[in-house]
Amino acid sequence: MSKLDQKFKQNTLTDNDASSLIDLVKSCYEEYADRGVIFDIQEESDLLKPASYFKLHNGQFLGVSTSIEPERLIAVCGFTQSDPDYLKAHSMELKKLYVCSDYRGYGLAQYLVKEVIQEAIIRNVAELFLWTDTRFTKAHQLYNKLGFTKQKTIRKLSDKSNTEEFCYRLAIY
Repeated sequence: MSKLDQKFKQNTLTDNDASSLIDLVKSCYEEYADRGVIFDIQEESDLLKPASYFKLHNGQFLGVSTSIEPERLIAVCGFTQSDPDYLKAHSMELKKLYVCSDYRGYGLAQYLVKEVIQEAIIRNVAELFLWTDTRFTKAHQLYNKLGFTKQKTIRKLSDKSNTEEFCYRLAIY
């Protein structure tokens, strides 16, 4: 999908979108509850002030809502940009890609990731990377389809879900 269907509209999330965002992310986590995935707002505190968090990290948080009443946040994807003085490669991290289960199959995740890739090109970023829970296999299929390469690195988080994450990278230039 290179353009959104008329029934959807894209916007940049604000801190006022926190409640809708939390509901969306929580519903996505609940789909994996039988695999030990637990939503804890303390571990996801960046969701409480999403625009402030992403602005602080030189990024942005994109959302897709339904354009029909009642308007509803149905997909999100953000990015942060690394400090080029800190890392050798000028890079951006794709973060928080979630799509409401009722709206999967419309190409919204692919659309949002492509928007982030376009922003990476505009910012002259060398690579885009992301971390994804090893249990989110459908997301892995999307990243492979979009040209990301799974790295050998796995990181373990000290969270309630006992998360292990794969790293994926996409060379921009």
